This record gives sequence, C-alpha cells and structure tokens, in this order.
Amino acid sequence: LLEKFANYGFNKSHAAAYGLLSYQTCWLKANYPVEFMAAVMNADIHLTDKLSSYIQEISNFGIDLERPNVNTSETLFSVCEGTILYALGAIKNVGAESMNRLVAERNAKGHFSSLFDFSKRMDLRRIGKRALEMLVNAGAFDTLEENRAKVFQSLDMLIEFSSTGKKEEASGQNSLFGSSPDSLSLPKLLSVVESEKNVKLRNEYEAIGFYLS
Repeated sequence: LLEKFANYGFNKSHAAAYGLLSYQTCWLKANYPVEFMAAVMNADIHLTDKLSSYIQEISNFGIDLERPNVNTSETLFSVCEGTILYALGAIKNVGAESMNRLVAERNAKGHFSSLFDFSKRMDLRRIGKRALEMLVNAGAFDTLEENRAKVFQSLDMLIEFSSTGKKEEASGQNSLFGSSPDSLSLPKLLSVVESEKNVKLRNEYEAIGFYLS
C-alpha cells in the first residue's frame, strides 16, 4: 500500500495545490496587474535583484512607476490612480519605522512644502544622516529641491536646523521677543553645482540597487 501511494500521492497532491495557486495568481495578475505587482514587490521589498526584475515586468505591462517621493510615497509599495508609487522603505539603509513616522506626519499635516518645512516637522537626528543621504540619492527630495548635490552637501545644516527647532519645541518656551519655534530664521542651502549625470546615477544605484531615472 505504501509503495503504491508513493507512485502518485505526493506528486498529485502538489500538482493540485500548485495548480490552484497558479490559477489564482494568474487571474489576479491578468485582472489587477498594478495591485498584483505592488503586492509582489512588497513581498520581496528588501531583495534588490528581485525588485529589479519586477521593475522590468512592470515596464513590459506598460505600468507607470513613480520614483520615491517624500510627498507621495508610502513606506511600502502602493497604488495611486493606476500608478505604482515606489516604497520609501525599499531604499537601502532607510528604516521602516522612521518612514512610518514620516508618512504619519504627512497624512496628519499635509505635504512638505520645502526642505526646511520637512526639517522642522521631522526630527532628522532620529532618521539619521545615512538614511537621509540615501533618500537624497534616491531622488525622494527632488520635488522639494531638484539639485541633489546641493541637498546632500546641506544635510549637516538641515539636521542642525531640525535639532534646534525640536529643542525649542520641547522646552515649550518662546524666544526673548515672543516668537515661536515656527519663526526660526531659515538658513540657506549651500551653493553647490548639480552632479554630472553619471555621478547622479551612480549614487542612485547605491541607494536603490538599480536605476529609476
């Protein structure tokens, strides 16, 4: 009896299970390709090689993919009006917890209007300089300042600006003249020439694992 079962039972049971799963996923991919691909990418969000192959599959489907953006992207891959929004959490060396805080702040108080608005509302020290560098290189701040080199070189100043604002906010005290932490004078970003295209792409590759530009 065991020998007879061994000739068909194992293979038949697996064929039925995998056949059903293949049918279900094929139906989803055919009828909801955008949502399906976003879900698949979330399943492998930290596997660069797989994400790269999924990006190619998305291109083959003719699905639009929006690059990382602090004003539109979620921590995970998401869908908006037929477009896949690249996940902030998929950027290398960027923690999901800090990106969750970023998204929560944006949902609560609206889009970030500038780099200084972002720095005032977020505690950049908690995000970490390395994570901020990766966000810059991935293009997540491009809608606030398209010159990535300028933002990258100004990070120390932005972190200090953020820290000062958070300290005043925590103290609950106004300045000598009654101004609030919201009225902090804005420093100027460093004057830096934009990186050459090959340097920009190399930094993007370091942050994402492949090219999105």
